[in-house]
Amino acid sequence: MSAQAAVDRDVHQAVAWIRQCGGQAVVDSSTRHGMHVYVPLAESLRRDRLTHLLTLLKARLPTLDITPMLNPNTGCITPPGSPCKSGGHRRLVNMTITQAIAAFTTRSAPGLPHRLANLLDHRPLSATAANDTEDPPTDRTSAPADYKPGPAEDARIAHPSAAPLRPWVPAFLTTGTPPDLVDPSGRPFTRSHARLSILEQHAARGWSLIDIKATRHDPTWAGFWSGYAHRRDAQKRLTIDWERAYQHAEKRLSPTGQKSSQPAHKHKPTHTGGVGGLRWKLAAARKWVLMSGHFTGRQQWTALVVITALAYGISLTDGQTVATGGRWLSIASGLTGEASVWTVLRKLRSIDGSPLIYLEGWNARAHTGDRYTLVTPKLDGRTLHAAEWEAFAARIEPIDPVWSELGLAAWWCYEILRAIQPNAGESVHPNDLAAAAHISVKTVHRALVKLQDHGLVDHGWGWVAHTGRSPRRLPILTAQVDERRAARITRHRAIRAEFWAFIDLISANYHITDIPNYVSHTEPAHHPAARDIVLDRRHTPNQPPPPTPQPKPRNKQSPTHIADTHALALLQNVLGATPLATIAQRGKSPPTNSDPSRRRARKRGDHR
Repeated sequence: MSAQAAVDRDVHQAVAWIRQCGGQAVVDSSTRHGMHVYVPLAESLRRDRLTHLLTLLKARLPTLDITPMLNPNTGCITPPGSPCKSGGHRRLVNMTITQAIAAFTTRSAPGLPHRLANLLDHRPLSATAANDTEDPPTDRTSAPADYKPGPAEDARIAHPSAAPLRPWVPAFLTTGTPPDLVDPSGRPFTRSHARLSILEQHAARGWSLIDIKATRHDPTWAGFWSGYAHRRDAQKRLTIDWERAYQHAEKRLSPTGQKSSQPAHKHKPTHTGGVGGLRWKLAAARKWVLMSGHFTGRQQWTALVVITALAYGISLTDGQTVATGGRWLSIASGLTGEASVWTVLRKLRSIDGSPLIYLEGWNARAHTGDRYTLVTPKLDGRTLHAAEWEAFAARIEPIDPVWSELGLAAWWCYEILRAIQPNAGESVHPNDLAAAAHISVKTVHRALVKLQDHGLVDHGWGWVAHTGRSPRRLPILTAQVDERRAARITRHRAIRAEFWAFIDLISANYHITDIPNYVSHTEPAHHPAARDIVLDRRHTPNQPPPPTPQPKPRNKQSPTHIADTHALALLQNVLGATPLATIAQRGKSPPTNSDPSRRRARKRGDHR
């Protein structure tokens, strides 16, 4: 292939990727046939994010020169129409100057750098053909190095401890009463603390999970098993607790030399921000949702996708916080409704150690929703860190609405399977997949049946492998969910526009001191009244409503009465409310069934 053909190929591919991600591109050419691709962004971009994006492009487009964009002092490129060194001028390619001006005026859709980087992350290095119509591979080409399945049920620590059990253990095993101890953070021991400690002590003494399960009907273990007796997810909870306890015991008993030589025990770098740091926070947050025990059943899946959608929203802003509402989160989560999102948000905000931090309420003047951030969570007083492979699996992107039809359990199994076996056709045991996903084997098998029915995985006795097929390759299903999603977005925009118009109308005609506490600290859409607001079309924000005469009070009004008067005036002027005189104002006692006039009215059928 000639040098010119290679340049044309790479430019064509770059423009195709940019437009696929919602971007605008303007291309020009010099008299020596060197070409520039200009991409007007909707937002500013930090240099580290730009460097990452350009590096991804360079790895896939061999003729791309990224040096000018990486030099903050002297890096620059000449715009279309500039003179060339060899004579002549740079000319637009397949575009008029009017079209180029329009592209720079409208600019690319917000979030283009993130979407483009995410697309390139999933493209193989050989993907340079201009007419690439196949679905891209769904993840990178090498498996995470530090992933290993949890301990098998018959696994035992190689060099067990000979120390006796702690003195309080027999009493707890029988009665289930936690000892009078405190955890490393200074909090009193709970039954959960005690169960984990007992599992760790027995794991350190050479027990396996099979040995633990064999005590289920032992009267001397009745107090221990009572903690699992009434849980619907008892099997899953026990497996998670055993994995944590076994790993702690194994780490504690490992020889000092082995600890220093194992990569898993090296100092983990601190991630404070950016997409990389956000992936670690998201991975830890999703791990916390699965291991904390606060979310079960459908709410567990809702919490996983809401946390993922929040991380995606943060990546579209400053990389630290996001101000958003439940409706936007429901769309980014791939869910079909908003109520479950608000329920999960309220629960996440109320739990100690949660990865979600509520920073401030919605802002009426700035038209922004509640502001949140993600932090590394804590579990039982200890910081919960994600493994490297878990951060690898935590992709910062919205959830495809197709998964609302296939099931979020299927989505989670599909995501974890792609993370531990990125190459299509490579198989794992369903038990290993369940251990990595922190869910039960039964849930995994149900999800695999659904995935296999749609050609997303191949599944047999004792093995499962993903096919490399994207859920976007289900045409009928994607058409249905995309149509439903578009209708919801249109409805959300109408509701949001009407609500903010109402808020702007109030702000334009009333001072903040006239309406005590009118700025709420919860998202507007949480209030049922906010969903059915009907503006008084007779008045506009530029035309204040006519004043309503107020009767002079006989006595001096209290501050509470003044606030009530303002509220009544607001309802009359903006919503067209009609005040009803109260019984006390009329000076009459309430009618009773013994009232003769009321009995006559009822007999005539004139009551209302």
